[in-house]
Amino acid sequence: MMLEKFEASVRMLLNSVPAMTLATCANGTAWATDVYFAAYGYELVFFSSPASRHCKNLNANPACAATVHPEAASWRDIRGLQMDGLAEPVETVEAKARALTAYFTKFPFARDLMSNPGNLASKFGDVSAHVFRPSRIRYLDNTLGFGTRLAIRLENGMPAGPPEHEAV
Repeated sequence: MMLEKFEASVRMLLNSVPAMTLATCANGTAWATDVYFAAYGYELVFFSSPASRHCKNLNANPACAATVHPEAASWRDIRGLQMDGLAEPVETVEAKARALTAYFTKFPFARDLMSNPGNLASKFGDVSAHVFRPSRIRYLDNTLGFGTRLAIRLENGMPAGPPEHEAV
């Protein structure tokens, strides 16, 4: 698979699947949680409470992994992304604006939550933007044959070479 087709397949999944499973680990204990996310290039933005278990884990250890996949009725339909990298709170004003723009574009309801003075808006105010930056993306697609998995390494948010076949 050429890089352009790989990137198109990855972008399609990142744009069409609303939630990723984020796996964190701290003090030798693993934790996984689902979070809504929006992609900005290969950066995945999510909003979470700093008091949540996964954010506390990320503060202790920013190394994490994530998966993104649509529902599959059969093993033949399984396709998705497996990623590892680092996640951290979004700090700069520019990065926060980029995060909000990406998130509101994918999830217009979130803008409504922030502008509505109701109970949900107050809960949304208790969260902060975080960004997951993958260092490796594995694309699994059983529609291309059982166990078809290609991977790329990312350096500074850009592919460091063409996709390579990986053993399952």
